[in-house]
Amino acid sequence: MNMLYLKAEEVGAPIAKSDGRFQHVLRILKKKRGDTLAAGCSDGTTGQARIDALSAEGIVFSYTPESPAPALRPIRLLMGFPRPIQAGRILKDLASLGVAEIWFALSDLGEKSYAESTIFRNGAFESHLIEGAEQAGNPRLPEIRSFWSTDRACAELEEAPETGSPARTRILFHPDPGLPRIAGLTDIVPPLTLAIGSERGWTERETNLLASNGFTACYLGDRILKTETAAVAAVSITLARLGYM
Repeated sequence: MNMLYLKAEEVGAPIAKSDGRFQHVLRILKKKRGDTLAAGCSDGTTGQARIDALSAEGIVFSYTPESPAPALRPIRLLMGFPRPIQAGRILKDLASLGVAEIWFALSDLGEKSYAESTIFRNGAFESHLIEGAEQAGNPRLPEIRSFWSTDRACAELEEAPETGSPARTRILFHPDPGLPRIAGLTDIVPPLTLAIGSERGWTERETNLLASNGFTACYLGDRILKTETAAVAAVSITLARLGYM
């Protein structure tokens, strides 16, 4: 934890002993009443939290904002539903990288059971996103959306704020060695939308669909990557091309 994440309604209210933050602040950071630590708030600011009260039952923080947190990166990631056991890790890592939006879609070859898992059915994303935010030291969280088909996601994409802007880039990653590598693309202009398939990849129908929606197909190399590895690699390469890394 490089930053304590606080929701606005938690400031001045007791945080229970069962909360992971209680254990981390006391046992790992070894803080005590009156101590301060770097913090961020769900209102998009960063600042300092102070331990105002501490007992066996809970901990109470006050919070002093100091500055607005940097904006999230201008990247939207569209990806097939991953295995539920991988989803939390993917969300945490993408939040730590600062991705602005994460869209999950049930691809043609995707497992319907993944989309119906608890984390997606109940929208249980927040704890993973917060963990990524605490790692990154920025309290801004990505927006998460889910779609029952790639078609529906593409339809929604056409309603996205950047639609109609000449300054946009859409990149489809697909394991075809005949495709150009992202390093060969000369025009990568934000805002960007990146598309990564589920663990079985995109079908030809979907690659054609995405191409018709303005996506340029690229290759991530000759090694077979897990979904979470491909997602982090694609975002990291793109951030580097944009000058963020």
